[in-house]
Amino acid sequence: MPSRSTSSLMLLATVLLVSANLRPAITVVGPLIERLGTDTGLSPMALGALGSVPIVAFGVVSPVVHLFSRRFGLERTILISLLVLSAGSLLRSAPGTELLPQAVALYAGTALLSAAIGVGNVLVPAVIKRDFPDRVPLMTGVYTAALVGAAAVFSGTAVPVADALGWQLTFAAPAAFALLAAAAWSMRKAPAADRTPASQATLSGGGLPTTVWGQPLAWQVTLFFALQSTLFYTLLTWFPAIQTSHGINEATAGLWLGTFQAVGVVASLIVGRIMQNTADQRGISAVVCGFMLLALTGIIFAPELMPLWALCAGISTGCSLLLGLAFITLRAGTPRQVGKLSGMAQGVGYLLAATGPVLAGALYQGAGSWDVVLWCAVVLAVCQGVCGHFAGRSVQLR
Repeated sequence: MPSRSTSSLMLLATVLLVSANLRPAITVVGPLIERLGTDTGLSPMALGALGSVPIVAFGVVSPVVHLFSRRFGLERTILISLLVLSAGSLLRSAPGTELLPQAVALYAGTALLSAAIGVGNVLVPAVIKRDFPDRVPLMTGVYTAALVGAAAVFSGTAVPVADALGWQLTFAAPAAFALLAAAAWSMRKAPAADRTPASQATLSGGGLPTTVWGQPLAWQVTLFFALQSTLFYTLLTWFPAIQTSHGINEATAGLWLGTFQAVGVVASLIVGRIMQNTADQRGISAVVCGFMLLALTGIIFAPELMPLWALCAGISTGCSLLLGLAFITLRAGTPRQVGKLSGMAQGVGYLLAATGPVLAGALYQGAGSWDVVLWCAVVLAVCQGVCGHFAGRSVQLR
């Protein structure tokens, strides 16, 4: 029989491997977006729409994930989502044919893989709440670090891999990573107590109740999550293009996009440990939003210091995601309530965030300058700080 510590380590390892698959298939696109536009003829607004497809998929899928987990069980639902993620990655990279034009495959594959990722987005926090109930902030920090770290590796290597193999194979690479995670997850064994019917009912729950949707605290968490998602996905889609507009070459822009995400790994681990001993997160939220304001205004007024602003933005987005996920688990009282609040926050949050990349592309196309987009992002960062002040209070949902 494996020891308790060995069993816990295996549980954590499988959670982190799944977490590491929740962004690479999306983040690999940003460094290659201008090359993609050149090869496919898609306009900036159409490319912005492609960047919004994952966020829309997250928003549509998140509120109904509990139905799948209730039907198939928590572990099996995550396994199925990993297999669908792999299939979507392969479809997205398929060459165009008469029956399946390349643009259709690109958008359809992106939608499919994004829906699969949306399932993991909702269920992994519930797994953490269930398996590590006394270490939620710390484990959320580790989970966020794995998520952000894997995304950074794929972003940072996207351009050289595409130079060697082409963007289609680069887009297909996350499929192999997802299959590896699926193999590991299929061997996972949840604690015996969590496989009982009562525990399963606790995790799956029923429909989204008005007691969650009607509470101001739930909306404060949701709006914080929406705003941090909007800023992250807008920068993820357009940060390389913003850099190249200032004379930075494509490979270097991709490298700084990877750095922008990688620095969030360290930041998440540090902040997660701090949060483990901090009941009130308002001060942390204020500092995190301050880093984003510094990054955005720095890009506007001193673009020659782009590496510094990439680091500041990365610290902010990495910690903002950690805060958004931690708010969900800390403001909810039970794993079942985590599922409800997670579905609400990610469903509404991602649907609102989906407008970010599209509007950014449209604003740039109309104004011919990224400054307008960056000033709009400044306003969003201020609003995020306000929401974080309320969502960070040491209170819980009824």
